[in-house]
Amino acid sequence: MSQQRRRPAVTVVAAVIAAGLVAGGFALTAERNGEDPVIAGSAASVTPSATAADGAVRDGAARDGVVTIERTGPDLPGSDVLDRCDTDRRAVVARYETAALGRVELQCGTSGQGYDHIRARHTADWQDVVRGHGSRDWDDAMLTAVRSVLESPPAGYPQDAGDGKVCYAAPVRFDDGTRPSAEPNVRVIVSETTDRVITAFPTDDGGC
Repeated sequence: MSQQRRRPAVTVVAAVIAAGLVAGGFALTAERNGEDPVIAGSAASVTPSATAADGAVRDGAARDGVVTIERTGPDLPGSDVLDRCDTDRRAVVARYETAALGRVELQCGTSGQGYDHIRARHTADWQDVVRGHGSRDWDDAMLTAVRSVLESPPAGYPQDAGDGKVCYAAPVRFDDGTRPSAEPNVRVIVSETTDRVITAFPTDDGGC
């Protein structure tokens, strides 16, 4: 059964912020360059929910509004998934079920959006996050953070980012309680019109 879409109007988000559910607002400083094409979905692997059926918290679950990355774990998204990116930019790397937007996809994409954009522009940033914190690859941390912040966002998110986009953000830590020494927060930008992840990158400032 498909999930009913629940799109928050900008006025609703503003009302929530005014009600004090968000500690503060920030001007959007994320990059907004590159294309954001309207592209159809395609069959691919589905990223599991952060919470298992037995109630156990999976890698990345943000019950307290903090993304938690396990220092050891599976290689994400897997070579079988990324192999499709060689021939199809619309191939889906991961799907997320969100309360605000319904189903959101991270597609292979292009230099302007999606996994290829993140790989081209932010690999070094994510490598800085995981350096010295276990054996996970950069995209293990990135995909964990994106899933967590979209499926279990802190209160008050998503926030309007303008131009048909919304922003999610959260602090990041590892399962031993430590935090990245540089850029210890994550920001994810999603197209509200196409339900696609545009970009995801670590930042040294919190919020959107």
